[in-house]
Amino acid sequence: MWKIDKKTREDVDKMDDYAAITEKCREFLKEPEGRTIWDWAMECMDLPGLAMHCPQHHYLFPAVLLTACAKKERKSEEELLPMLEEAKKRAKKVLGGFCGYYGNCGAAVGVGIFLSIYTNTTPLSEESWQWVNEATGRSLIRIASVEGPRCCKRNGFLAFEEAVEVIRERLSVHLEMPSEVKCHYFLQNKECKHGKCPYFKGKKYK
Repeated sequence: MWKIDKKTREDVDKMDDYAAITEKCREFLKEPEGRTIWDWAMECMDLPGLAMHCPQHHYLFPAVLLTACAKKERKSEEELLPMLEEAKKRAKKVLGGFCGYYGNCGAAVGVGIFLSIYTNTTPLSEESWQWVNEATGRSLIRIASVEGPRCCKRNGFLAFEEAVEVIRERLSVHLEMPSEVKCHYFLQNKECKHGKCPYFKGKKYK
């Protein structure tokens, strides 16, 4: 099994993006309660060298969701790591620009990847087959509520909103909502929609 022993911050910074996201998720699983999936996602987005828009986000979002549900249900690191490895394997098949070229954003696909892995869904599954396709579809509709150009950060935040609802409905797992989500990546995004993005000035949930 893929495993990381004790790592310094410098070691993490030198990892490839996928491995660094996995290491972050290992840390999230062990930390005290109190932070949300948005907090975790932004900590991953802040990793040195992670681009504003890149396919690594297609792994980042399902990885965070898998970790959050594993933490809620008190799963061990040994149970989580194989799920993360499978999510990485699947996410790497979702190409960059999938949103514009295929009409299906990788953040929405990521929600489907998460739920498929967490429920052990296959093409022959019955009830959960419906769930995973519904989860992707609902996330995609939420993402499409804001017009393009694409933004990996915005799309992930929107997908998370739908994912929290799906997870509560289908898994009876309750993930905490933040009081507010405010984007701090707009200076890195030359196509930022500014005031047309719900997170530019901050979106309040409580």
